[in-house]
Amino acid sequence: MICASRCDLFCIFEFASVMMMLKKKDAEYSKTLPPELIRPIVLYLKNDKKSLHSCLLVSRDWCKETVDLLWKQPFHFLYTCNKINSSVLAQFTNPKLNNQCHCSNEKRQYQATNLLMTYLSIKHGIITFDYFEFLRVLDLHELYCAIKDWNQWNKFNKDNSSPLTFKSIIRHFFTNTPNLKILSLDTKFISYKINNKNPCSFLVKLDKYDKDDDDNDYYFSYCDHYILELLIKETKFPDTIQFFINLTELVLIIKESKYKIFSSLSQICHNIQKLIVKINFPTYVSCGFGMMQGIISEVNHLASLIRSQHNLVHFELFDIPETGINKILESLKESQHNSLKTLILNNALISYNNSTILFYLKYLQNLQELKFNKCICNRNIFYNNKYNKIDIFDEEKNYEEGLWLPNLKYLQVDYIDENEVEFKDLSFFLSSILIRCSPLINS
Repeated sequence: MICASRCDLFCIFEFASVMMMLKKKDAEYSKTLPPELIRPIVLYLKNDKKSLHSCLLVSRDWCKETVDLLWKQPFHFLYTCNKINSSVLAQFTNPKLNNQCHCSNEKRQYQATNLLMTYLSIKHGIITFDYFEFLRVLDLHELYCAIKDWNQWNKFNKDNSSPLTFKSIIRHFFTNTPNLKILSLDTKFISYKINNKNPCSFLVKLDKYDKDDDDNDYYFSYCDHYILELLIKETKFPDTIQFFINLTELVLIIKESKYKIFSSLSQICHNIQKLIVKINFPTYVSCGFGMMQGIISEVNHLASLIRSQHNLVHFELFDIPETGINKILESLKESQHNSLKTLILNNALISYNNSTILFYLKYLQNLQELKFNKCICNRNIFYNNKYNKIDIFDEEKNYEEGLWLPNLKYLQVDYIDENEVEFKDLSFFLSSILIRCSPLINS
C-alpha cells in the first residue's frame, strides 16, 4: 500500500481536478494514478459529498474507489448542508428563526429521486453495483424525508401517479441490506451535532405522513410514531434478521415509548457498541400512575437490551426519572463493567441518588469519559440532604472509599435545578469527588 502525506494528497487532488476539466483526455490521464493512490484521496474527502460526486466522474477507477464511500450513508449526505449555517440548528431552541439553509428544494428532491430509483432498480434490473452492499449507515427519519421528497417531486408527473409509501420502501431496505452497522431514528439530530454538521432545514420539520390507502387499522399522526411501529413489526420477520444482527450502533432519540423495540432488539442484536437512547419521561411534568408504570417498563426493557450486548463501549441516555437511573446503572455494572468507556447522562433526574451513582461508578473501572449534562436536582432536596448529612453528605459512609477511576480522561458535571437554573454548588461538589478519585487530580 502506498502512503501519501497531506501535501501529496493535495497535489494529487489538484491534478485530479485538472483531469476533470479536460474531459477529452480523461482516459489518458486517469491511467497515471493507480488505485492505491486514488483511495487515500477519496478517503480524505469521505465527508464531502460534493467532492465525492465529482470523483465519480473522473474515470472508472475513480468511480470504483469512490462509490462505496458515497453510498455508505447516502441519505445522511443528502440532508447534510455543506455550507455552515448556524440558524438551522438554532431552530431547535428558537422556533421563531425561519432562516433556511443553502439547500435547493429542486436539487434535493432530484437527488432523493435518484437515490431511491437506484435502490429500487436493484430488485428489477441489472446495475453496475449492488448499492445495498455498501450501505452502512441508515437513519429512518432521513429515509422517510427522502420519500417525502420523492413524492413531492413526482406529484405533477403523469408517469408517476402512484406515490411511494414508507411502508413499502422500508421493507425493501430491511430485506436487502446485509451489512448495516448504524441504525438511527434521530429526530433530535444528535449525530449531526456530534459530528459538527448541519442538517438540511427540510429535515428539521416534522411533517405529517399521509395515511396508507391499504392500512385502515391505525394511523400515526407524526412520522416518528409511524416509523417506530413499522420498525417493531420488521423485527418479527425472519427475512429481516440479517438487517439487525450486525448492528454496532443504535440511536433512538424519540419521545414515544420504546419498550417493544427494546424487547425485540434484545433478542436479535448482541453486538451493539454504541447505544444512544431517550426514555419517554416528561422531566418537568408530574406523572400519573399509568404513565409512570409505562416508563418503568421502558426502563426495564432498556436494561435487558444493555445486558444482552457483548461489548458495549459507549452509552448515552436522555431523560430518565429517579426511579430508573439505578436500574440502568445496575445493568451496566453487571454486564458492561469491562467494556464501557463512555457514560453520558443527559437531563437525568437525580435528587436523592447521587450517592448511589458513586456506588455504581466503582465498578466501571474502564471509563474514560463521564458526563452529567444538565442533570436535574431539586435545590431544596440538595440543601436538606446537606443539612441532615444524608446521601453524598453522609460522612460515616464515605462514598469515596473504593471509588477509583484509573482511566478517566474527561469529566463534565453540569447540574441544573428544577427551574433549569445552573446548580453550581452540586456540580462543584460532585466533580470534586470524582476528580479526587481519578488521575484528573494530577491534571
